[in-house]
Amino acid sequence: MDDKIAIIYGTRPEFLKVFPIINEFNRIQQNITIVNTGQHDSLLTEMEKSFGVMPDFQLSVQSLEFSNSNLIAKLINDISNLVHQENIQKIIAQGDTFTVLASSMVAFLEQRKFYHIEAGLRTSDINLPFPEEFNRRVVSLTTHVNFSPTELSKQNLLNENISEHKISLVGNTIVDMIKYVTQKEQIQIEYQNRVFITAHRRENIGQPLRNIAQAIKELAEENPVIQFDWALHPNPNTRKIILEVFENGIPENVNFTEPLSYLEAITKMARSKIIISDSGGIQEEAPSLQKRILILREETERPEVITCKCGILVGSNIQKIKQSFNAIYHHPEEYIFKSENNPFGDGKSSERIVKKIIE
Repeated sequence: MDDKIAIIYGTRPEFLKVFPIINEFNRIQQNITIVNTGQHDSLLTEMEKSFGVMPDFQLSVQSLEFSNSNLIAKLINDISNLVHQENIQKIIAQGDTFTVLASSMVAFLEQRKFYHIEAGLRTSDINLPFPEEFNRRVVSLTTHVNFSPTELSKQNLLNENISEHKISLVGNTIVDMIKYVTQKEQIQIEYQNRVFITAHRRENIGQPLRNIAQAIKELAEENPVIQFDWALHPNPNTRKIILEVFENGIPENVNFTEPLSYLEAITKMARSKIIISDSGGIQEEAPSLQKRILILREETERPEVITCKCGILVGSNIQKIKQSFNAIYHHPEEYIFKSENNPFGDGKSSERIVKKIIE
């Protein structure tokens, strides 16, 4: 009998990366068990519905009263119970969330095979970003197959003495996802006179986010013909900080929105001339959408975006944000990124991953 396979995810970014893999399993008619741990609730459920995915198991691990340790303990307990109940032998998870950490720990302790999608991303500081950098380093220790998206991520694993036979260079499934969405929804790449912005990471909350908002405010005031579309994060702390900077009035060319659906976000990015964000996922999406991105972080675990000249690290420095923006925005030879330089692959990552798992 074939080993029973489970794909486990708990957040929207994870779902976006595993959806192409679910699609590929469906294409070859391979049965899998789909598990949503419930790390993100309503937002993720809406995304699943929009892509026609119905998880076989919907866990409920989140609580406002939980510390990080409480959440991990709950995840380990619930995933372990499910693995035994369904006799799961192969576990697939993506990224660097607590869902991934718990899944890998359960796989190791219960002697199941764990397959890590997007393995080998690293920064130079285990606390940056927190706790994601810790999560992904721990996950790599016991993974059966590390699916690395780039040569650099593969080398990071080799540098940590991960055996080469446990590493498979496959590309990034976000390229598969962008290709699927833009073709299905007939989304065209354009360069309208607009900018797409997000900012939400934990390390930016506080003065860094105030600086970012101030930079955007000044850019909007200095460029009244450019539309600045800022998709706010659900976190009330980030909203409060951002909107306080604009308390004396929001320029007419700044448009704050509620969190967008994935299709809405991709459409807005595809139409924008430039992207400004601290999101790791958007850093990966920008090359496929042929956009330059100003990265609102001091360091990125995706340095390939920098070396291919798609992204620029600007952190939360007001002058650096403005100077980098002005150096790119008004020059087509600067703001158009050529997709053939995409460091994240050719859109066939999910095929390679599935083939490896079922061999």
